Amino acid sequence: MNSYGKLFRGRNNINFRSYDPEKEKYFQVIKEARSEGLKQVIINSEIMTDILYATLQSNGVVLKVNMSDNTDNDVKDNVKAIISKLKSDNLIFVKLREELEWAADSGSIDINSIDVYFSNKRYEIYSNGIIHGDDLDLLFSEIIKPVLEKYFYGR
Repeated sequence: MNSYGKLFRGRNNINFRSYDPEKEKYFQVIKEARSEGLKQVIINSEIMTDILYATLQSNGVVLKVNMSDNTDNDVKDNVKAIISKLKSDNLIFVKLREELEWAADSGSIDINSIDVYFSNKRYEIYSNGIIHGDDLDLLFSEIIKPVLEKYFYGR
């Protein structure tokens, strides 16, 4: 997984900027995007849950949900157990959504990151709007962009 991208939103669009952390500084990517009128996308727990669901609907697999450090260990264990069952039965997503419901409000970032497998590639999606993996364009156009457009623009 070599590619990194940072999610941004404009007045009417969602986009991401690919960058190489070995060649570019993160703050420089942010600074350039802001100078063009773009705002950083922070992926709250509600959006993370929607991305998980969109991944499953697109025949992807949820590999891991990384919760914040202050999350109870019981919740972390329950989430881990549900995810292991998701691989054989996507209908169990309802249980995962119920387990994460307490965290899924628009102001919450209790889900730090998620790992998904989509179209034979593994991706990591972080709450700070960074995505990591190969062929980020595919994940962005098929999963992330539709979820963010619905969330921010209602379409």
